[in-house]
Amino acid sequence: MTDLCVRLVGAVAVGRDGSWHTGRELGSRKARTLVALLGVQRGQPACTARIVEALWGDSPPRRPAANIATMVSRLRAVVGPDVVAGGRGGYRLGDSVHTDLGDAVAMLSDAQALLAAGFPARASAAANRALALLGDGVTGDLVGVPVGVSGGDVVLTDQPDTAWTQAARVVHRELLRQSRHTAAKAALRVADHTTAVARGRAAVAADPFDEAAYRILMQAHWAAAEPGRALRVYERLRTTLARELGCDPSRTTQDLHVAILRANCGYGELSA
Repeated sequence: MTDLCVRLVGAVAVGRDGSWHTGRELGSRKARTLVALLGVQRGQPACTARIVEALWGDSPPRRPAANIATMVSRLRAVVGPDVVAGGRGGYRLGDSVHTDLGDAVAMLSDAQALLAAGFPARASAAANRALALLGDGVTGDLVGVPVGVSGGDVVLTDQPDTAWTQAARVVHRELLRQSRHTAAKAALRVADHTTAVARGRAAVAADPFDEAAYRILMQAHWAAAEPGRALRVYERLRTTLARELGCDPSRTTQDLHVAILRANCGYGELSA
């Protein structure tokens, strides 16, 4: 049988060969929660107690293990026998099952390795594939974008806010951050200034305190022959940090700012 994919970005879904089971088609709300929980376990089994807490909280049924076994049986009937492995002591996704977040981790790792090895075009492609899986949707100009604007939590949108769903959303945000950084750096290396600026803007919009993203965006604007925009990005960072945290940008960011100023005035060249 071909591999199964559990989609965690958006509402939980399970697909094989491009055919997706979603919503009631996948099963009851609790069955979908079970799939989501196993998906965020990264291949590790979830014990029965953890599953019971996720599905019923403080009000479990009289025979929770039997209820879980029934859900698993129905999931296997709908999706395939390989979707869930395990038994009464705990469950995990089957060996042939992967998740979109797990795939994004692998693609990001490949992109970072390719960039470090001197293959920016291939790194850019891998990073952009990761972003596509992660549902990257933050765009727009930094100037005029309110502080803190982001694409929102797009992971497990059909699941309530709990400790385990929030943990998955934190992982997703960090993957987005790193993927945007890597995609922007790779774009800079291949002189794709439009993409570098767009990815840098997205990273800054998602986290107004991400200094590394500001530096990438400053470099992208400079490379695109937009020194004024690069300097305004620095001023936005400086103002935000002073107002919100009472501190200045790091020495690394200040040095980049000075280098752009000097290069813009004809006193030197900006070092990437």
